[in-house]
Amino acid sequence: MGLIKKTICPKCGQEYSVLKAECPYCGARQQKQSSRTPQSSDAVRKGTSASARAETNTKWQLIFGLCLIAAVIIAVIVLITTTINGDYVTATPTPSAVESVTPTPSPTPTPTPTPTVESITITFYGEARSEFATNVGNTTQLGATIYPLGIEGTIEWSSSDETKLTVDQNGLVTAVGAGTASVIARCYNGAAECKVWVR
Repeated sequence: MGLIKKTICPKCGQEYSVLKAECPYCGARQQKQSSRTPQSSDAVRKGTSASARAETNTKWQLIFGLCLIAAVIIAVIVLITTTINGDYVTATPTPSAVESVTPTPSPTPTPTPTPTVESITITFYGEARSEFATNVGNTTQLGATIYPLGIEGTIEWSSSDETKLTVDQNGLVTAVGAGTASVIARCYNGAAECKVWVR
């Protein structure tokens, strides 16, 4: 360190004596240091190790700043394109988070038991009949009562000889030929007969 103070040229960064009015390297006039601004450090002097570190830091800061700006621009572009296209990523639950639901088996229907018919009575105008007589061409409406009375079922009507008489599914008997035949009424396991004489 010498007796004469030195200053650094703000234009070219070279160090020279404060006694000179201008920089001997670039010709820039010496300026009085303001009391408000801090004095220059070794980082400003070219050729010093502090100056080399400062230049390296400045380069890395510039590279980092450019990378950060590029990342922000890419993020904005991706956000805009996914919003326009509607490609939203939804979180899918992990298999452990999904409750396993085992379906309950549907109950097997129990078959309806066939009602037991104790007896069937064939009726004519509400009166029980086991036989009656009619003429050829006449029709007779028969009915049937099932016992026990709570059983509901369809009565199936039939004739033992359709050359003598016919019966429809409502129990209407038609005499078609002379002779004897039977009208049969069936429901479930029960059956009843009514003998008919056709004249």
